[in-house]
Amino acid sequence: MSFSSDLKEELLRIEPENACCQLAECYGLFLFGRGFSAKDISISTENKAVAEKYRYLTERLCLRPATLEHSTAKKFRVAVEQRADRLRVLSAFGYDGTERARRLNWSNISDDCCVGAFLRGAFLACGTISSPEKNYHLEFVVPHYNLSQDLKKFLENSDFSPKEVRRNGLYVLYFKKTEEIQNLIGIMGASKFVMEFIDVIVYKDIRNNVNRRLNFENANLNKTVNAAVRQTQSIQKLKKSVKFRELSPELQEIANLRLENPDFSLQQIGDALTPPMSRSGVYHRLKKLCDMADKLK
Repeated sequence: MSFSSDLKEELLRIEPENACCQLAECYGLFLFGRGFSAKDISISTENKAVAEKYRYLTERLCLRPATLEHSTAKKFRVAVEQRADRLRVLSAFGYDGTERARRLNWSNISDDCCVGAFLRGAFLACGTISSPEKNYHLEFVVPHYNLSQDLKKFLENSDFSPKEVRRNGLYVLYFKKTEEIQNLIGIMGASKFVMEFIDVIVYKDIRNNVNRRLNFENANLNKTVNAAVRQTQSIQKLKKSVKFRELSPELQEIANLRLENPDFSLQQIGDALTPPMSRSGVYHRLKKLCDMADKLK
């Protein structure tokens, strides 16, 4: 199952206690379905459980059996077939069937407690969420511009800040910030899913931090190895010339120590000197040796 399916599975198990919240959830599911007008009230979804919920609500509103169809495109479709039944559904949400555009009827979300229920229904109809293992992304795919703007305003009134983009002729409201996605999932009522979402984020952050640390340490190790190789080659070059015998005893000591211990860090070389020397001091003396070797023909 996909991450979206997991979330929708939990949302479908929620049963609103208040009648107003039941209406708001039902309204969100119908309003953001494939059709919501006197000519067409239907939903087309890849999620069978969502289609079953839509069929159940349709039968309750229309007082007659509804059919769930399974297409070859792996989509489940439920439609209100009779015009009289479509008008009955529209009437339940304050429409008379003469509306020219699909718009949000704010009176169906009458109380603060209904906000989460309405968004839950809307998400079941047109929402998706990506696995945080891949990226952070939750979206509502809305079929009409005016309706997308109504939903955007509704989300903004609920302290959310959706971004918007047009994709394949549809209007997409989406979220990328983990905090907003968590809050949105939470307000829809999926508390268990929120915890799982946070767990994945924490694990991902820890893994990324470990990878960054390892990459940093590997880069430093490569840098250290390359420097040690260059220092060794430079000292060997000096030893083959008369220049080495002209070096001060301090430089000769550190040169021999590097040759004898090619795997030593600068700090280890400094600790082995008599008297001990700082890492910075070792670096500057070895650099001086390398510079001298570079000047040799």
